[in-house]
Amino acid sequence: MPKERRLDARQVEEIFLAFAEAMRELPPDIEAGWLDAQGDLRLAPDIARKLRTARRVRQLLVELRQSQSEG
Repeated sequence: MPKERRLDARQVEEIFLAFAEAMRELPPDIEAGWLDAQGDLRLAPDIARKLRTARRVRQLLVELRQSQSEG
C-alpha cells in the first residue's frame, strides 16, 4: 500500500512544471479535464493515454523530418 508523503514547495513546483510541459504535448482542443461544481480541477481519466499517444506522434514526426532531411 502506498504511504503518504509530505512534499515541500520546491517538489510541488517541479511536479506542476513537469505536468505543464506534458500538457503542451497535447493538441490544444483535446478534453483534458474540467472544473467540478466546487471549482476543483478534475483530470480526464484517460489523460495518461492521451499524453503517451501525443509523445509517440511527436516522435514519429521528428523521425519523418530527419529522414526527409537526410534523403
